[in-house]
Amino acid sequence: MFRLAYAIQGENKFLTLDRERATVGRQEGNDLVLDDHTVSRRHAEFVREQDGWMVRDLGSRNGVSVNGTRVKQRVLNPGDIITLGLFELKFEEELSERVRIAPSQTEIPVPSGTIIRSVDDIRGELEAARLAQATPGQDDEQLGRLARNSKILAVLADMSRTLISAKDLDEVLEKIMDVVMEHVQAQRGVLLLAGQRSGELEPKVVRQGDSSSETIQISQTIARKALCEGVAILTQDAQMDERFQAGMSIRMLGIRSALCVPLKLEEKVLGLIYVDTPLKVKAYGDFDLDLLSALAGFGAVAIRQAELRDKLQEERVAKLRLERYHSPAVVAQILSSGESSGAFSLEVREMNVSVLFADIVGFSTLSEDMAPREVALLLNDYFSRMADVIFKHDGTLDKFIGDAIMAVFGAPIEADDHAARAVACALGMREALREFNEGTLPGRPPLNFRIGINSGHVVAGDIGSVRRMEYSVLGNTVNLASRFQSEVAAPGQIAVGEATYQACKDQFQFEKLGKVKVKGITKPITAYEVKG
Repeated sequence: MFRLAYAIQGENKFLTLDRERATVGRQEGNDLVLDDHTVSRRHAEFVREQDGWMVRDLGSRNGVSVNGTRVKQRVLNPGDIITLGLFELKFEEELSERVRIAPSQTEIPVPSGTIIRSVDDIRGELEAARLAQATPGQDDEQLGRLARNSKILAVLADMSRTLISAKDLDEVLEKIMDVVMEHVQAQRGVLLLAGQRSGELEPKVVRQGDSSSETIQISQTIARKALCEGVAILTQDAQMDERFQAGMSIRMLGIRSALCVPLKLEEKVLGLIYVDTPLKVKAYGDFDLDLLSALAGFGAVAIRQAELRDKLQEERVAKLRLERYHSPAVVAQILSSGESSGAFSLEVREMNVSVLFADIVGFSTLSEDMAPREVALLLNDYFSRMADVIFKHDGTLDKFIGDAIMAVFGAPIEADDHAARAVACALGMREALREFNEGTLPGRPPLNFRIGINSGHVVAGDIGSVRRMEYSVLGNTVNLASRFQSEVAAPGQIAVGEATYQACKDQFQFEKLGKVKVKGITKPITAYEVKG
């Protein structure tokens, strides 16, 4: 199976080519929709032909290029970079199609034969060898074992230097297999990791020498034993080994010399490294088994460290993004709770919230006599003060709209008192505005604003295009909050709807404004002013 790989805001995404044809463009209805101004509405199509997959330009404005060359159509090879306008896609083969774990029909107890050793025992011997030194009186066998173990330790030292330069998990996995294939003479090799949720082995790196198109099939008999028991396996001729005779896949696959070792960290097996030489009997010895086991142990540590680094980087990016819209307390709660707990989600869903709009009165007229830089400085100071108040009441800063502010309470983390938080925030913003005006430069008129608040159901979540997603809320509740601000509230007033009033009428002072008619709503609605 082939796929198209691409990145949106630094996040890797894929389109699996599992049908005969797939179209790409900016218009809805394409198999892959790209919100990029350089991509045409129906830009290109990918078609499965007899010779393989082909990309074809559908008369786009900015054309199609493959590896930097403009084309009308072209048969693709794995690794090709396809550019639509300025947007890049990579054509690649899914590793799961190049590596298959063939099922075995039955399992039997393991008698003698093929070498199967505990990974912990191997590591214990190597640690003892690291501390040992040659002494007079040692026989040739002892000196030989000391020399072989010293060679393994030297390879590990080389591996540590290699892995230091790896920037992320993918690069760590690639470098681990580079070292494995350099020091273990194998025709083919695969590094597989166990899926975090499924536990199923997923191929991550494949090495095949010259036969890059050949599918590597691994016996489940061998893989399961290494994975479940945490043991290293060396089979010098799996065809003749009694302990694997029940695994029909071994005979069918023609497996002869193979090594399979677990990527074991403490008591947890992260995955497997498998190498083989299908056409050669007795290609490996116990030295190769010990060497690969040692490399796998070192690799497991590097994998876990890379996973932690990647996770920390993801959290840093997430925190920076969240801090733009949420208070530090809410950010901490989001990051500590995790989406899987159900405490919050950035996925689109229905929620009950309160929405606040605040708009400066007559700002266009006020800014006419100000230089652009002065306008920017004034708004930055004003927005910063208002954002601080919103965050103080655990609100979400949805967006700035010109000189207006939109804030949400009760999302993404649900809060039963969202209406009270919104009203308290509005009063706090009014006090902050008073302090702001007291510090205004002489000769500049004070600012004033109108605030509207409404409570009810909305659709909340990451909303936007494939290139830019932002957390926001949509729905009639939002529209009404905007109408309360623009059509009901007078300068300096805080106007709220019936739902907000009912939710917190015992906590604040209100004055009924009566029935009002607003744009887009056929029936008059009841509005209230927050007095204090």
